Amino acid sequence: MYDLFGDLAELLVQAADTHSKLVGHGYRERTRITPKLHDQSTRAEELGRRIAQRLARSLITPYEAELLYDISLTIADTVDAMNHTAELLVLSRVGALPTPLLEAATGIERASELTVTATWSLSRVQELGDYYTQIRKLKRQGDRLVRQSLAEVYKRGGAMTEVLPLHDVIESVGRTIALQEHTARLADLLRVKDA
Repeated sequence: MYDLFGDLAELLVQAADTHSKLVGHGYRERTRITPKLHDQSTRAEELGRRIAQRLARSLITPYEAELLYDISLTIADTVDAMNHTAELLVLSRVGALPTPLLEAATGIERASELTVTATWSLSRVQELGDYYTQIRKLKRQGDRLVRQSLAEVYKRGGAMTEVLPLHDVIESVGRTIALQEHTARLADLLRVKDA
């Protein structure tokens, strides 16, 4: 079962890399990359289902099973949130994004890498160390970058047909950041419970 968590977290890293490429490119390149992120989202959902089936047959406590199930769902939701951002970018034909949003995408990549390392410790949760602390730091930084992106869009101004799609994309990136923090919080609850 823990191998499946590792596979899911590796998929999260791949999706974060794809997501960064999407955010950094223009419309034509985004249309080419988006199907890859959609496929990663579908695969993450499937891995989440497989983890749920394994958990149903495992001998761990109901509390641990519930937290592990929530972790798998949240990781899959994170990949789906990145896919949502990709769809918004393509469907709305959004142009160049604010620079702070590109930095936020880099933070999402870093948080994904930390999550992979953390999933290797899920069977020995006391080894999670400062995973949650590091993710919280990245979340605060990401939240600040999202606010800066919104401020840049509002300062730039323009027609509502341009501002609203950008606003939706920025909010979608913010949701991805929040989901990553939620994954780390659930893992930390496992660590605390095991202490």
